[in-house]
Amino acid sequence: MTIVLGLDIGGANTKFAVLDYSEGKVSLLAAESEYFPLWKQFEKFSDYLISIKEKIEMKYASIDYTTFVTTAELADCFQTKKEGIESISKIVEKIFSKDNHIPQMYDVNGEFLSTSKTVEKWLEVSATNWVASANFLGKEYPNAIMLDIGSTTTDIIPIFNGKVVAKGRNDFERLASQELVYSGTLRTTIPAIIHEIKLRGKIVPISSELFATSGDVYIILDMISENEFTVDTADGRAPNKEKSLARLARIVCADHNQLSSREIIQIAQQIKEKQFNILSTALNTVIKRFHTDYKLDPKIILIGSGSEVIGISLLRENGIYEQVLINEIINTAVSTAFSAYATAHLYIDKLGKN
Repeated sequence: MTIVLGLDIGGANTKFAVLDYSEGKVSLLAAESEYFPLWKQFEKFSDYLISIKEKIEMKYASIDYTTFVTTAELADCFQTKKEGIESISKIVEKIFSKDNHIPQMYDVNGEFLSTSKTVEKWLEVSATNWVASANFLGKEYPNAIMLDIGSTTTDIIPIFNGKVVAKGRNDFERLASQELVYSGTLRTTIPAIIHEIKLRGKIVPISSELFATSGDVYIILDMISENEFTVDTADGRAPNKEKSLARLARIVCADHNQLSSREIIQIAQQIKEKQFNILSTALNTVIKRFHTDYKLDPKIILIGSGSEVIGISLLRENGIYEQVLINEIINTAVSTAFSAYATAHLYIDKLGKN
């Protein structure tokens, strides 16, 4: 039994996948996504990773190889992304190094770098979870667009001839090319989506305070359950419909006793429609560019926690009636930690070639 761990360390969620590579075959042992707000609890991050390691090794066996990606270098507990990469790399290296193996980071070029080299190459290993996911999918779907809708962001990544052909190589460039949209199912602030709503026959500007998030919108519209609201709420109260109605009322400086539930639902619907418009604009930009560059209709592959909550409806609104859902390709559990799984699997591919 050879145990390979894949980690995707985010600012809000840490995902891991445990694979067994034996006799040339790969088996999934576990895949999980856990909420860990690293930007608020970085001093506890080392202990948190140790707990993951102990849990895995208690249930399976000692971890032989560790590979990872991270987007947490952007967290504001770090002054720069370089500092974030260095800090995270040192902790991962300390906890997961074994014998002669040093943990490996996946870079934007599709290569693995040991943690001893990541500070020097910090920009090439910053936020590369999308590269791992797309390169893995490209093996089976050589001409596709990966639409990864998460709790915080949405990645729209073109794949041609099995290779990632994104215009942007880092988050800044991907934002500019609309291949990265900072909008997701749970953590997006309402002012990042919409600035005014229609209510009682009037146009009402909304407050710029952090009163509610997109998770409140989707729980109010019965598109997610309480169990799927897996992150902190804006006010720290419970992630249920009653509390979400109260939170969303505050975006227009009102309370639930000033607005009816029906009116707050109307607000939620307007926010949802606006978020869909934002994502549609980006998706159509990438699809149009793909058509222009490659004269092909790409398959649309939906992954991420919002793949069914938002993804399918989004495609239908844009006249797209065929898609591939990630849980149709691999184990449903993997869909919550796909980038971690992809990173580990790509490393196993490398081991198999050596």
